[in-house]
Amino acid sequence: MGKRSDRRKFRRRRRWAGFFLLLSVALVAFGALLVSEISPPDLQSVAFLSVDKTTVARAASVRVADAPKAAAGQEADEKDAAKDQASKGAEKPEKKSTGIPTPPTDDLWMSIPALDLYDVYVTNTSDPREGHAGPETPLDYGLIKLAETGFPWQPNSNTYIVGHRLGWPGTGSYHIFYNLPLLAQGDKIYLGDVNGTTYTYEVTEFHEITPNETWITGPQAGRDMVSLQTCIENFGDYWTMGPNWYVRYIVQADRVSVDVAK
Repeated sequence: MGKRSDRRKFRRRRRWAGFFLLLSVALVAFGALLVSEISPPDLQSVAFLSVDKTTVARAASVRVADAPKAAAGQEADEKDAAKDQASKGAEKPEKKSTGIPTPPTDDLWMSIPALDLYDVYVTNTSDPREGHAGPETPLDYGLIKLAETGFPWQPNSNTYIVGHRLGWPGTGSYHIFYNLPLLAQGDKIYLGDVNGTTYTYEVTEFHEITPNETWITGPQAGRDMVSLQTCIENFGDYWTMGPNWYVRYIVQADRVSVDVAK
């Protein structure tokens, strides 16, 4: 009997011990939950802020739209510098060679098919003497290029060639430019040098001036041209042959091509 009663007491004690253990665990859990709910809100905010900062720092990425202003400004400065360099290059274009070989001599020959003139030699000199009674100057023997004017192989030149209207019989000057007033716009004039290079011009304009108007012999910006001069009796009078020859008649032509001999 004693042993049975002892076992019963033990079982009862064990049940109570288990009950108190469960009760203790429940009380501890309840207390912990209560403490977490009543914790200060400031501490929670600080905790969340610290987490947010860490997240933002890790999520940051480099994008063009988020580039620092200093870098954007530097890029703009580089673009402006490139534009300035380009504009300077446009204002001061690089000088380029014409690609036309300079001949070893100044000899020139001229052909004008519309006037039936072919390979006429052009002398590169002139003699200002006047009052002569026969062939005494280069002009009296044929065509001359005014010495102070440019050659066709030179850039922006006005090659200025002069010839008599009547000239002297038995010489190259005789009637050399008699039919010059018959030239029309678009007619071709050819010059050739000792290298065999051919310079082709097309007639573009006509002038009638007095003998003292020397501006006509100068070069004109942006043009490579040839000018042909002879004398006429008066303005608009092309077929009265002297005796006064008051007016100078000029035909001007612009260069349209250059054929370099191979």
